Amino acid sequence: MGLISLIVASPAHAAFDPISTEPTAPYAQPVDANVPKRGCAVTLSDPKNAAAGIPAVQVIYAWHEENGNNYAAYVDRIAKIVDRMDWLLDESTNYDQHINLGCRTGYNTSTYSGYAQALVIPEKIEAGVIGGETAADVVAADLAAAGYDDANRKYVVFEDFDGTSQAYCGAVCVAAADEWDSGTAMHELVHLNDVDHAKVSEVPDTLAVNDLMTSQYNDWQMDQEFNNYYDPSETSATFYTSNYPDTRLRNVAAWSFFTTPTCCDVGYSNDLLTAQERTIEAEAPYGYPSAFTPSGGGWMQVTPPGTDAQVSARYYDGRRSLTMNVQSHAEGLVSVTRKPSVTAGQRYKFFARLTTGTSGNVKLRLSWYNSSNTLLSSTDGPLNALTSSWQEYAVSALAPTGATSVQLSVVSPSGQTFAYLLDSLQLNHCNNGKTTDGCRLAG
Repeated sequence: MGLISLIVASPAHAAFDPISTEPTAPYAQPVDANVPKRGCAVTLSDPKNAAAGIPAVQVIYAWHEENGNNYAAYVDRIAKIVDRMDWLLDESTNYDQHINLGCRTGYNTSTYSGYAQALVIPEKIEAGVIGGETAADVVAADLAAAGYDDANRKYVVFEDFDGTSQAYCGAVCVAAADEWDSGTAMHELVHLNDVDHAKVSEVPDTLAVNDLMTSQYNDWQMDQEFNNYYDPSETSATFYTSNYPDTRLRNVAAWSFFTTPTCCDVGYSNDLLTAQERTIEAEAPYGYPSAFTPSGGGWMQVTPPGTDAQVSARYYDGRRSLTMNVQSHAEGLVSVTRKPSVTAGQRYKFFARLTTGTSGNVKLRLSWYNSSNTLLSSTDGPLNALTSSWQEYAVSALAPTGATSVQLSVVSPSGQTFAYLLDSLQLNHCNNGKTTDGCRLAG
């Protein structure tokens, strides 16, 4: 498929040291001794013959003459990084999900050393560049020539030489890393699902790298709002994952190289909205998104049609945004039509991203209902003066006594006439025991 994605190429070294720094946000990873051992999802006597069985990720230690073969010194360390990759996938959300890892027979996997050797296969890169950078396509070609070329495998390659941290698909698909840390390796592995850097910006036709899990310099969590490329709560949902005019749609959570996500366990992100409620896409320009209802002073539309290079087609998450046209005669609301279930006495936090081309004031509202669908009370967030850039706003409150559901609204006080854009909604259940930070902080 010709996919190439580059993070950074390491400069040439006299003494190459591949070990990099593990990412620590949004909360620190466990120390080495406490990182859960993923284990082997499938074990074959010949990993080069992997057509049978489930799709799996094969881990390769790649070396060539310049630095020599240091497999014995590094194999346990590589396995620990792979275990961290699996840990950060699982810890990203309150869904249990893991990487399918391929192993080879002949090792005692009840010991960590035996597991590491079964998991990590050494391979010499015959065409490796001496005194320069070895490109990912060279690594891929060498693996294919050696027999590691099965479509039922994706290859995570730890390069013990001056190479590139890059996802590449040619004769074989490799997620190569010459900077060895779980964030970098996982970033490149996610790219192998044909996912580009997330299309997240108020500027049309631009890409924002930081919303795809990146290197050790950024957070390790997967798409924390389930709105760009990963949604374990709704695997039938798909997202635009590349820049216009590319219209590829993906949901990494449904990738066959990962296990099926199962709710619920301990993880960083949780969300009570559906994909449609988060991402606001209508099937036709000017249409009404089925998940939203306007009331009071204003009317809504999907962001007007126009060339995607124009501001008229602004987006936040790669899909069209909702436009609320505020009228001055009354308070205006645009609400999520469905009312998610809540538990009285527990905390919930509503997030949304908003922008305007002019000026105006809005606030977020949580409206609490009982089992008879009777409004009990409302909680308003602060009044916010919108700007021309996308900003995230939030309101948080305890569900009152008797509350069984909540409605989410963006509210514009009366006396204003302007238009604003709404996108990227999220409703966190803050004290459900699934998010270790209590509730995700506003952005």
